Amino acid sequence: MEPTPELLLRYTRPGPRYTSYPTAPAWQTDFPESGWTEGLQKLDGPVSVYVHVPFCEEQCSYCACNMVVARRRAAGTRYLDALEKQVRALPLSAARLDVDRLHLGGGTPTWLDPDELERLFDLIALRFRILPEARISVEADPAVTRVEHLETLSKRGARRLSLGVQSFDEVVLAAVNRPQRFEDIRGMVDEARWLGFERLNLDLMYGLPHQTPERFAGTLAKAIALRPDRLAVFGYAHVPWIKPHQKKLDEAALPGPAGRATMYLQARAALLGAGYEAVGIDHFALPDDPLAAARRAGTLGRDFMGYTTRAGGAMIGLGMSAISDLGDRYVQHQAKLSRWWKAAEEGGPLVEKGAILSADDQLRRAVITGLMCNLRLPYAPIERRFGVDFQQHFARELAGLADMEEAGLVERDDAALRVTDSGQLFVRNAAMRFDAYLSGRGEKQRFSQTV
Repeated sequence: MEPTPELLLRYTRPGPRYTSYPTAPAWQTDFPESGWTEGLQKLDGPVSVYVHVPFCEEQCSYCACNMVVARRRAAGTRYLDALEKQVRALPLSAARLDVDRLHLGGGTPTWLDPDELERLFDLIALRFRILPEARISVEADPAVTRVEHLETLSKRGARRLSLGVQSFDEVVLAAVNRPQRFEDIRGMVDEARWLGFERLNLDLMYGLPHQTPERFAGTLAKAIALRPDRLAVFGYAHVPWIKPHQKKLDEAALPGPAGRATMYLQARAALLGAGYEAVGIDHFALPDDPLAAARRAGTLGRDFMGYTTRAGGAMIGLGMSAISDLGDRYVQHQAKLSRWWKAAEEGGPLVEKGAILSADDQLRRAVITGLMCNLRLPYAPIERRFGVDFQQHFARELAGLADMEEAGLVERDDAALRVTDSGQLFVRNAAMRFDAYLSGRGEKQRFSQTV
């Protein structure tokens, strides 16, 4: 059964993306600094490292990232100085911890000039040993990224580049304050491939002002013509109560739920027709891409940095607002730049909030992540790992899936819970049934729509 806009709308509701911290308890704003240091000291590597570079030259009206508009270059020097102090002070279990995955995100990491990027890699190396086989990826804004940036990143081992394109339509781009030209992005893609970047990703967005299926078709055609290894197709999250700058957008020009559903199905059909495979809820990859291979093998994982071929494992976040996953806890650093600067420069407490995961939290995280990533959840591995009888422990949740079973979106037996091909678009709705904390959280205020 092929999904229809009507079916999508039936299951559209506010809900979490489960990109990063599935079924987390309420964050403690008084989380002690010792909770961060004790979590770090238990790690023995290899680990993933995420570095947040918050700066952008302009603020795109749709943006929901934690970023800072900075036009004075001195901000970069000060940020790297503070970041170096943070890195040097890390209470790790070894002088240098092995790293098998490094991601630079933001903001715009390529807001830093090439020399500053060199320094960033050097200061990371003060306490971390980036393994030869490590996967190093970087997010880049096509409007500010130059060939010199790509040359520096390639020289330092980056082989994965993600370009935040969002749209190729001039009317849509003007509405969201993102000037860019297709020809420039095509040139950047060609240059990156020539420099040895092995995996290129393009981010596209649907649900933006003035988008229609006809306009979106043009964006999809141009994106496919560039033949990136991966595409991420995100729905615009209009949350002006959280991101006040989104009030600048003309709400009357935003597509409604039916338009959003139509455009998502349009993107899915176009990308599958062009030879891409669906990966998770919002990614598409060529068959030879490692993400697609992991999805077929049932070993796909997801963390704060997105989908990964290495399920599980700790992740250390560095910089303003960075979130760390230390196994049994999540910790976020100061999310406001002025507070993070003060803490990092003066050696004060960096932690803004954190959460300790109970045994049940960790069980539910494994269930939600497994279901979201691989669309099939065998009971036996969960039972062996956590010492539970799956069907007995989750009897209420499984019964709560009856409507989705009846609609042909999920199916189950005594061995596994499976999401059907048509149900893949609704996997978030299935995963939400296992979230012990979702109800009663003021979902309308916290979350965007599931489509």
